[in-house]
Amino acid sequence: MSTTSSSPVDMTDMREAMATGRATASGLVDQAIERAEAANPQLNFIAWPTFERARMQAKEPRSGPLAGVPTLIKDMLPEGGIPASFGSAALRDFMPPEDAPYARAITGAGLISIGRSTMPELGLNAVTESPLFGPTRNPWNLDYTPGGSSGGGAAAVAAGVVPIAHASDGLGSIRHGAAPCGLVGLKPSRRRNAGEEAFRSITDLTVNGCVSRTVRDTAAWIEATQTRDPDCLQPIPLVTAPIDHRLNIQVYSRVMRTGDLPDASVQRVFDEAVALLDRLGHKVAEADLPFAGPVAMELLGTITEGMFCRRLGMLSQAIGIEVKADDLEHRSVTLIAAGEAISDDRFASAWTSMEDIVAAYLARLEQIDIWMTPTLSTEIPRIGVFGPDISWADQKDPLIDYAGYCWIDNFAGTPSISLPIGFSANGLPVGIQFATRPGGEALLLALAYQLEAELQWQRHIPPIWVGAGDGGKFRDSHQDACCGLGGRGDTLC
Repeated sequence: MSTTSSSPVDMTDMREAMATGRATASGLVDQAIERAEAANPQLNFIAWPTFERARMQAKEPRSGPLAGVPTLIKDMLPEGGIPASFGSAALRDFMPPEDAPYARAITGAGLISIGRSTMPELGLNAVTESPLFGPTRNPWNLDYTPGGSSGGGAAAVAAGVVPIAHASDGLGSIRHGAAPCGLVGLKPSRRRNAGEEAFRSITDLTVNGCVSRTVRDTAAWIEATQTRDPDCLQPIPLVTAPIDHRLNIQVYSRVMRTGDLPDASVQRVFDEAVALLDRLGHKVAEADLPFAGPVAMELLGTITEGMFCRRLGMLSQAIGIEVKADDLEHRSVTLIAAGEAISDDRFASAWTSMEDIVAAYLARLEQIDIWMTPTLSTEIPRIGVFGPDISWADQKDPLIDYAGYCWIDNFAGTPSISLPIGFSANGLPVGIQFATRPGGEALLLALAYQLEAELQWQRHIPPIWVGAGDGGKFRDSHQDACCGLGGRGDTLC
């Protein structure tokens, strides 16, 4: 179960401490590196450390609204001269020649990455386990996954190593990392971020973002890293306050493929969230899916298989490294085989049918303010349940049922946020997801502020905790280390 701490330090606290001279970028970076070195042997969240680069960057003058804050970058966002393996042994030698646009946006905001966080092979799993790096573990319980594909960064933030970490989301990966670790995970709208200005199609699924412990940190991250292109979405101002009016919220909790209820713990937390929203004055009503769930999930499976097979060759061509089946995990090999069996006509037809699904979803969002579902249908799984040695055919239906709430927002280009609303009977975090119309991130953040004020989820810390505890004190790099792995949250650091 969780321990409660009065005020674990977040990114906003760090920024205020630097502004008032109570902390320095060098001190915070050194502290984050020490915490990473303490926690990583048990959690395994670092793919490639960049400690010395981070220390050098911390000594240089930095600008940007988040200047000096330590973070992690997921191992699929290219950084010039730093390995980018995408979690795959086949790409272990890939060294990007330059930073991706969103990596430049992170640097431009002033953040300092201390390393690249682990992910599953090529990002296509809801857990973070790969033959290259092994399994990443959840600080709430080491026998369980921290989710994926943004699980490495999520595990590090949950354990207090860094206050916030880069994440990305192609079919739910920001939210699928945030929920298992008890974090805030906002998937932005299509065309919201720097580097994503050209995204216009239903096929442009992947967006960047972050995972954090607090709503204010996520709000600050997205405000600092969003595109300023006037042809894209209207920029989001820094959201700092809770919602001040009644929302029209529709809720749906059943597993989309089968129509079954989610696991009892998930349904309990979901019902508690509904009751809280009702008490806060919102109009909350149960609703049916705006599309046929089983049909949509069959299309999702076809597109996933066909897309992975076809885009793997595009990735090889783009980076100049041939990705051979012999270098891939068994799960990936069987997924490629499934995709190869899908004809081009069937693949194209699936996309056309998915456009109708998306249109129905967007039409529903025009009628309401918020669409609410669980983030995941069951308590988070143990390590190995969706592991790399299990064939895609054996994983497909259980995985789609487990992680099958989040994908629609990637196809629709809509923003959605997973919030750490409660815990399972076994003391593991349970996330609930809230979505809205394209461009509506500010609404989601304002609702999140309101729920955070009621639930105070940032006060709950896991058994594996290396972050600051009560009082939120900062330590400069010249002071002795005072955080031990697995601390109870009562050690000041």
